[in-house]
Amino acid sequence: LNLLDSLLQESKMLFKCLILALLLLDCKFMAIMTLSIHLIFLAFGKKIFPAFMDPIAEQYNEVADPFKRKLFKELNDMKPSDGKKLRILEIGGGTGANFKYYEVPAILDVVEPNPNFVQYYDKNAAKYKNLDIQPMRQGFGEDLGAAGFEDGSIDVVVMTLVLCSVNCQRKCYEEIYRVLKPGGKFLYLEHIIAEEGSMLRTVQQILMMEGFWQFMFDGCCLDRDTFTTIKEFPKWSKIEQEKFTLPTPPQLFFKITSQAIKPHVMGVAFK
Repeated sequence: LNLLDSLLQESKMLFKCLILALLLLDCKFMAIMTLSIHLIFLAFGKKIFPAFMDPIAEQYNEVADPFKRKLFKELNDMKPSDGKKLRILEIGGGTGANFKYYEVPAILDVVEPNPNFVQYYDKNAAKYKNLDIQPMRQGFGEDLGAAGFEDGSIDVVVMTLVLCSVNCQRKCYEEIYRVLKPGGKFLYLEHIIAEEGSMLRTVQQILMMEGFWQFMFDGCCLDRDTFTTIKEFPKWSKIEQEKFTLPTPPQLFFKITSQAIKPHVMGVAFK
């Protein structure tokens, strides 16, 4: 947290320097426009981001579809221990982009920190009558207890493209482990930092400087080594994970931005 605070302070200082430089160069219009855009993002960023992510999530699913289907097969082949419905918890469900991958009868709870996703979530939830999709709960992966989830109450926990933006991965793993039933599974699919010494890793680190990427993409971090942090969490009884490269999408904006998130990991961790 101290490092995050330090980065935020540096980012604010650089922004002030940018505005000052524009004024000294007599670029008043540019300074006003830059400041205006910044203020709009500060005031409405959390509301704008869901609208931005709704189409992007669909575009992501187009290129990630074979990987997601392979991952969710692990879930869809499961049978609930009580013979009824599986109890699934998705953390950071956002727009509900994963709803179409749940094929098994299930009660699906979703925890999402940004309540502005609700209208997109509800719209997508209405399409899947085979699922018992519960109303979105506002909350965080680091404190599932605050969202009402008890010890040993969940069959499967799912996270996709969320561990890049949580405050503390270790706390998330602790909470996921706590709420899973004995033998329960944690399914994950995340973008990760590129290999040591690669040009892409350098690009990712540059984009992370001064909080630029986090500001543009609602806290997303390009430098998370999720493959390693999951492997190093000592409580899992077994881990099955693999790295893959995200295919390049056809849409121009996503084609450009996706270059920074091409390295991925997906897997299943068992309680």
